Amino acid sequence: MKLVKKDFPDVGELVIGTVKKIAEHGAYVYLDEYDLEAFAPTQEVVQSWFHSIRDYIKEGNKTVFKVISVNPKMRVVEVSLKRVRVDEKEKKLLLYRHRVRVLKLLEIAMKRLNRPPQEALNVLWYLEEQFGDPFKVFEEIVKTGPQVLDGLDLDDKLKELLVELARQQVEIPPTKISGVIKAVSVEGDGVEKIKAALTELLKALEAKYPQVSAKIYVIGPPRYRIDLVGKMPKQVEAAFNEVSALLQSLQKKYKVIASVQRIEQG
Repeated sequence: MKLVKKDFPDVGELVIGTVKKIAEHGAYVYLDEYDLEAFAPTQEVVQSWFHSIRDYIKEGNKTVFKVISVNPKMRVVEVSLKRVRVDEKEKKLLLYRHRVRVLKLLEIAMKRLNRPPQEALNVLWYLEEQFGDPFKVFEEIVKTGPQVLDGLDLDDKLKELLVELARQQVEIPPTKISGVIKAVSVEGDGVEKIKAALTELLKALEAKYPQVSAKIYVIGPPRYRIDLVGKMPKQVEAAFNEVSALLQSLQKKYKVIASVQRIEQG
């Protein structure tokens, strides 16, 4: 199935190809996104003279190729395997998987709305023009909310359905921010006062950010670790920023000196 808007790839473009036949001088490759056949010369697949082309590809293999020549009039496209870097391959495969997944979601939407299947492709191309990766719109709906669709040239019924499908079908890995709290008491009975202050801190965070999970662990007095976890990155970030302000307000109440420092993730 054709997944892209244009009829032919550009020279230098990365394409997804399925190896259909290996011949004497190279391999015939089906370009999945273009519904088009290409040819990969042996010298553009084999990286050393003592290896066979079958050491690198086999019939049925789906992988990433780089376009090295295009002749639209003759409908001839040549591609290379050895010119594709590992990082390019990973990014291209991810984009391809996202395109396929988004198209399936859009086909569900069009079926529910009793609209022609071709509209799913048109919306896919539009979302890709707007976001680069069409799957980003579904991720952003889950991360930040339906307002990501504001300003897009889509009708309200389709927007509502996209929000519904995103929340049903897209699972975003949780965001985690950690920090180290240093807290010391300026009076006696310090341990209990620090414990009370940190307990109130957790309750305040829970009340203001119910979708963010907050936990505090003892590293070793006066150091305590705080972990904030949630599915909406902006909320987790806001909750962590709130920690410092809350500690400032709790210092006077419990007569403690407290500060927090973020743990940078490697």
